[in-house]
Amino acid sequence: MVSHRAAAELLGIWDKRAVLVDVISGNQSGRRIQGICWHRAPYPLPDEIGIVDGIPCTSVARTIVDLAGMLGDRSLRQAVEQAAVRGTLDLTEMDRAIARAARRRGIPTLRSILSTWRPYRITPKVRSRLESKFLRLAAEAGLSRPAVNAVLVLEGHRLEIDFLWEEERLAIETDGEETHGTPAAFQRDRWRDQVLLAAGYRSGRVTWRQIADEPAGVIMRIRRTLAG
Repeated sequence: MVSHRAAAELLGIWDKRAVLVDVISGNQSGRRIQGICWHRAPYPLPDEIGIVDGIPCTSVARTIVDLAGMLGDRSLRQAVEQAAVRGTLDLTEMDRAIARAARRRGIPTLRSILSTWRPYRITPKVRSRLESKFLRLAAEAGLSRPAVNAVLVLEGHRLEIDFLWEEERLAIETDGEETHGTPAAFQRDRWRDQVLLAAGYRSGRVTWRQIADEPAGVIMRIRRTLAG
């Protein structure tokens, strides 16, 4: 069964190309095969098995648990965030897989990474890694929990807001260049800001560069806005 990095690539939660094909086998003996990396790991239980394009592989939860033992904090966090973007991060399944592997290396780090998503009853569906990074930043800073990709109907239009603090009437949008860097997107974003302002909402925009270069400044400004 395909596992670890190869399974993560197959499942779309790993943005690197696996050099070797990682596998877990129920048979503990056999000859070495070039290009195959065999892992001495517990064979997945039925609920830890998935099929992608006809290929048997470990489930998203089991794959992330396996990765926890071989990846650093940053790479493991990226895998978790990408699972959230794809809508495949299920905390119930994660907890089940973690409980079965409680003594394995990397589990404490994985528990810490997952803490960002635990305040939500249902794992919020983020649409980009930028949204995921902002959500983590807000959670670590202790900001009140926003609604994620919330829908507002204003002036007869349906607006989907990346992060909405409804009580404080604050809407925050995360602007990635790939979706907000065109002239059409620029015009659309200015129109959205005007509609929100007319309805009594304050709005703000956060970029990838700001998250990377001045996270403390981003949080400070949002905290002050919420307080105001």
